[in-house]
Amino acid sequence: MELALEKAKEEQEEWEQQMELAMEKARDEQEERDQQAELELEKWKDEQEELSEQMGLAMELAIEKARDEQEEWGKQMELALELAMEKARDEQEEWGKQMELALEKWKDEQEERDQQAELALEKWKDEQEERDQQAELALEKWKDEQEELSEQMGLSLELEMENAREEQEEWEQQM
Repeated sequence: MELALEKAKEEQEEWEQQMELAMEKARDEQEERDQQAELELEKWKDEQEELSEQMGLAMELAIEKARDEQEEWGKQMELALELAMEKARDEQEEWGKQMELALEKWKDEQEERDQQAELALEKWKDEQEERDQQAELALEKWKDEQEELSEQMGLSLELEMENAREEQEEWEQQM
């Protein structure tokens, strides 16, 4: 029975270690995903900054050129500049929407991972509780068996003592 309890303890410890490793792995993966999302966000910010600088430079050049050629190109340049700015705004807006969608998707995935981790923890707790109950039942059964064995040993000892008394009485009567 001690071996069974020892084995149950070892299995429980092994299972707890496996669960701990799985949870640590999930945390590590989560950390890695968070870092990747942070890097993507940093990259997006850098690209936005670069795009803003490029837009600023393009605008300065366009204004300079418009001044130089204002007599010939005045109205055309103004129109081209408006179109370029509109296009840039549209592209930037589209990019912003894509980043927002990517962030939303990441949040959804994060939520799902959290739910899965919570479910895994609940399952582990339930299994742990069931193992504890099984160990408790096994211990109760062992105690009952020990008690029954003690009672049987007591009865057996009483019978042997009774037989010994009877044999002694017979022997004394024969003497």
